[in-house]
Amino acid sequence: MVLKDIELNGKKFQLHERLKQKLDNIKRVQQSGWDCTLLIDGIEGCGKSTLGLTCAYYLSDGKFELKDICTGANDAIDKLENAKDGGVLLIDEGSLLFSSSDAMRKEQKQLILILNVIRQKKMALIIVSPSFFRLNRYIATDRSRFLIHVYTKNDLKRGRFIYFSQKKKNKLYELGKKNYNSYAKPKSSWNGAFVDFNPFGKKYHDIKKKSLQEALHPENKKDYKPASIARITTSALVKKIYAKLPIESPNELARAMEITKKMLDYHNTVEDDIDFNGKANKVYKSDLKRKREDENAAKDKENNEKYKKSNEKDVQRHDGPKK
Repeated sequence: MVLKDIELNGKKFQLHERLKQKLDNIKRVQQSGWDCTLLIDGIEGCGKSTLGLTCAYYLSDGKFELKDICTGANDAIDKLENAKDGGVLLIDEGSLLFSSSDAMRKEQKQLILILNVIRQKKMALIIVSPSFFRLNRYIATDRSRFLIHVYTKNDLKRGRFIYFSQKKKNKLYELGKKNYNSYAKPKSSWNGAFVDFNPFGKKYHDIKKKSLQEALHPENKKDYKPASIARITTSALVKKIYAKLPIESPNELARAMEITKKMLDYHNTVEDDIDFNGKANKVYKSDLKRKREDENAAKDKENNEKYKKSNEKDVQRHDGPKK
């Protein structure tokens, strides 16, 4: 077991010699115009995220940044779409995004679709997961080149891993699932070690907490309906370009959007998102407020009249008709 001393961008760390060779191969694959996905898995707390961060930092030649870490499904989708050619992305807790569940979530389908169309970006994608067997087949076998399984022995000491080549990894996915998620067969290609490395300090732990919150509270993610998405998109677009448009009032905006003024009021598009300059905006908001006050007053008056008539009927029922 040989650990190589490495210094990149002023940061010193160590990397297992054979693992360094595999990562150098990935660099050559990228330079040849290919993308590459590698998998790292292991139980919680074993150090797999540390090893993933070390690999990402080495593959990027020390240019890896916190913004290159994906903290959730929506974050991963956005960063995969906007990643630079030849870049490196780290997806922590990857099984949350690429689960082997038959009922794939909408985000997972979108992620896999993106992975299919970004091959020309020559990216290196590192997926860190608690269990290799919880990943869907496309990621576990078809899309990835090798697997690094991080583990601890009885002494609970971190820093050990075993390496499975592409062929052995694919065979492991089939045999291991049948054998209660065992890593025993086929035998790993070789084993190695790693040391602690964190070039970002506390900021990296804050990112980890964000990933944990996304995992613990998936219900906090908004699930917009198509109609809501259309409204939000239109509102955001108008907000961005309205200053350059010859529009001075909400009525003009409604006509430009080919919707009624009533529909514009219903969605509160102008009141919430669009800030018209000058008097037009103040008059519009004032009119809208007055209109709502008048509607509420009319409803109160109608309810009072209904209540009054109901009381009169009750009195007549008990006292008889007036003479």
